[in-house]
Amino acid sequence: MSFSSALKQNWFFWLGLFLITLLRLRVASQFGLGVDEAHYALYGQYLDWSYFDHPPLVGWTQALFQLLPINPLVQVRLAAILIAILTSKLALDYLLSKNIPRHLAALSVLALNLTPMFNAMSIALLPDTLLMPLTFLIITSTENILRATNLKNWCLLGLWLGLAGLAKYTSVVYILALVLTFAYNKKLKELLNYRLWIGVLISFVLIAPILYWNIQNDFASFQYQADHVLKIDTQMLSNFASSVAVQMVSWGIGPFWAALILHVILLRKFKQYPQLQTSLIFASVFLGFFIYVSLAEVLLPHWMLIYFILMIPVAYSLIAQNDRWKKLNILGASFSAVLTLALLFELGFKLLPAKWMAGAYEGIYGWEEIMSGASEKLNEISAEKKGLAVMNWTLGSRAMYYNKTDTPVFVIDSRQDQFDIWMPEAPLNYDLIVVIESRKKDEHTSHLNCSELTLVGQKTSVLKNVPVNEFLYYHCANFLGYK
Repeated sequence: MSFSSALKQNWFFWLGLFLITLLRLRVASQFGLGVDEAHYALYGQYLDWSYFDHPPLVGWTQALFQLLPINPLVQVRLAAILIAILTSKLALDYLLSKNIPRHLAALSVLALNLTPMFNAMSIALLPDTLLMPLTFLIITSTENILRATNLKNWCLLGLWLGLAGLAKYTSVVYILALVLTFAYNKKLKELLNYRLWIGVLISFVLIAPILYWNIQNDFASFQYQADHVLKIDTQMLSNFASSVAVQMVSWGIGPFWAALILHVILLRKFKQYPQLQTSLIFASVFLGFFIYVSLAEVLLPHWMLIYFILMIPVAYSLIAQNDRWKKLNILGASFSAVLTLALLFELGFKLLPAKWMAGAYEGIYGWEEIMSGASEKLNEISAEKKGLAVMNWTLGSRAMYYNKTDTPVFVIDSRQDQFDIWMPEAPLNYDLIVVIESRKKDEHTSHLNCSELTLVGQKTSVLKNVPVNEFLYYHCANFLGYK
């Protein structure tokens, strides 16, 4: 099918996606970077074979887009916006390949685009964002191999899996899903097929930078990820309940329950839906993995992204064909869409009174001014060895990104992280301007061991003349260490 004919047949889908994309572009230029966004933007400025927290693909992508001569905020976010368009197209093609009526497939993917978390991931470039299109590509390649085990299909699967490995460590779960899929389809003999090992070689070559970096850094990243996955928490039930609540709020009550309920129904009627079996196996494996992780810690909103981008479109497209559930489906999708659009318009145009939204904007406004003020205070110090500092990595990512001088920014804490690699030596005997959130003044200053600690100024970030957050500047003369 030519592009023009595809456009004509799916005009409603492309029109809706175009309007949503325009809104995302507006939002992308209207507020500062969040904690994770700034962290991965720094990856793009400190190019490396890999990183402590995640594999390197997000950093390499950021490096390319930060070369563009456009608004710096849009630079950092444009890749995510484009990935959302690609993911939507792949999701539509996937549903159409399962004989879902064209109008229902289009509406279901647009409904996914109008969930809060999908929009967050379509604006903020996180490692998970990169997995969105790769998930559909991996499943499609797997299904192609089940139909025809030729070299091209194995090479494509190896390519997609290698890129997924370069994006995020949890992509190893794809391997388990693949093994279960081949086992169910009685295709385990494919493991002896030379074509598979060519695919494995392609994946291995792609992830080789991660292995190289870890060898160079005492396998720090592997140890960090293993601690995340293997740790046990005594508050398992509390963690699980909190994780469910976080995911429900992040994806919307309607989409959340539509995905889970349809998933259960489809598993009970598994053999009646052969065209969906591969995606159901993948979704089940990822759901099981994150249920396990949720017993150890509360899931972050974006951690179940792969599961929901698979199941929400499938759920909506099937429920829409059932008269008994159709009205409830429309109600749930509409509520989520209205909430999502309200959030996007607020972020893009600041429609609500600033005093109502000050808390929501706390971490994403004023950092340019805050770091500019810190640099001015540092210029007033005559010490030979001097620098800027913050007291944890969440502040560190934004402090480093918005620091527009050659002065180093140190993160002073007891936690091993990426900042220990970027700044491997503690600033002992430095004179520091330490940027501290005023509400955490006592907590953070208690860990500073200085010859003399003096409050030298403060900066309040504001939105429409409403205070959003206040930071204090401390002069730590002759820093002696973290205590």
